[in-house]
Amino acid sequence: MSDAQERVTIAVIDDDEAARHSIGQMLRLRGWSVEVFSSAEAALAWPGLRHAMCIVTDVKMPGMDGEEFLAHVTALEGAPPVVMITGHGDIAMAVRCLKAGAFDFAEKPFDDDVLIAYVGKAVEQARLRREATDLRRRLTLFSPGEDGRFGMVGRSRAMQDVYAQVEAAARADAPVLVFGETGVGKELVARAIHAQSPRSRGPFVPVNAGALPETMLESELFGHARGAYTDAREERDGKLVAASGGTLLLDEIETISPRAQVQLLRVLDDGVVQPLGSDTPRTVNIRLLCSSNVDLEAEVRRGAIREDFYHRIMVLSLRVPALRERTEDIPLLVAHFMRRAADRAGLPVPALPEEALAEMIHHPWPGNVRELKNAVERMVITARSGTTGGFSPDLHADGERLLSLPPGAGRLRVEMERVERAVIEAALRENHGEINATWEVLGISRRALYERMKKYGLDRQSFKG
Repeated sequence: MSDAQERVTIAVIDDDEAARHSIGQMLRLRGWSVEVFSSAEAALAWPGLRHAMCIVTDVKMPGMDGEEFLAHVTALEGAPPVVMITGHGDIAMAVRCLKAGAFDFAEKPFDDDVLIAYVGKAVEQARLRREATDLRRRLTLFSPGEDGRFGMVGRSRAMQDVYAQVEAAARADAPVLVFGETGVGKELVARAIHAQSPRSRGPFVPVNAGALPETMLESELFGHARGAYTDAREERDGKLVAASGGTLLLDEIETISPRAQVQLLRVLDDGVVQPLGSDTPRTVNIRLLCSSNVDLEAEVRRGAIREDFYHRIMVLSLRVPALRERTEDIPLLVAHFMRRAADRAGLPVPALPEEALAEMIHHPWPGNVRELKNAVERMVITARSGTTGGFSPDLHADGERLLSLPPGAGRLRVEMERVERAVIEAALRENHGEINATWEVLGISRRALYERMKKYGLDRQSFKG
């Protein structure tokens, strides 16, 4: 049993002793701690109820029934998710209870795996809600020193390793290759190395080599004399001279030409810069940092990178992890970017729904931290009534807008509703009426699915089999 499972307590409420015992035993066998109660009143009297990670309750019980119990639970601060079980369920009651705050329904008789799946997802939602509570606290108390170092945000093991490597690289004066996927924050890491180094009082000069043509890059790096080429109307110092006494960062190092690589080798070996069209060399004192999102060894094998240049810039190397490798840092990053985006826009920091945070934590983030930053900024700018909308990948967001046409949309609305009903029916049929699997496939919320099923008169039972 894992430590995470040992901390999870499920409350089970059923007036039927046999059902109570059976459900409790089933959940315990999956590694969860279980507290059982014969009535809703007894469960409400339990001091630990609000700290449970999930409540499983029957609907039809003597005294206080499940719906009345649900109203009491949802009034609690940090209310646990409630899974309701009943043999008398119907769509109308399901919609009513879901609107009142129920997590899901399990209809009797149910397979053990169905209830286990519902409880597992409810427990995950409870964890995410608690992270969201912590996130809201950080929105008001956030301090870079609390949740990161060197201007970077993250407390994960992966980021702790990055911080340690930044410290080690800062103590040296050798070239460093910072590598990782697009959007992970390679320049931020390079700036941290410079800021912690003895060169921190000197300039930090970043150059995006991939954004410049070969001839322009050489002029940008090494400078040029007047008349060195057609548009060289005056003498110009290059970035190497500008970075003297400090640090030069060359981003997309794989894009520089073999000729520029030879010239850079000379700078690294003896500190001499030869401006284009000039016979007078310049002496510089720089530290070179390079960054790349490609496999440089493969570039060496195909001849794009000189082997001697590769080994010269690879004295030290530091890999920046992808965001999907440190998902525990996402709430901290969201808090940080929300505060910054709100400050820039002159807006108060909006509230973030727990469901939106849950989707952000599970999103794969192919664009890494850069993609997250942009997504948060959009959510802050488009927030309404002090709360952001839900987070969705673009395709889902467009789909939701199409499925939520305003009244009076005429022929377009009719056609969209026809398509919507057909899509929902197909998803229900494919998943044999299983609600959780259906709303996940459709990319809409559970509540939205139930409301649309009610709207179109769809009964999940007719799709089973």
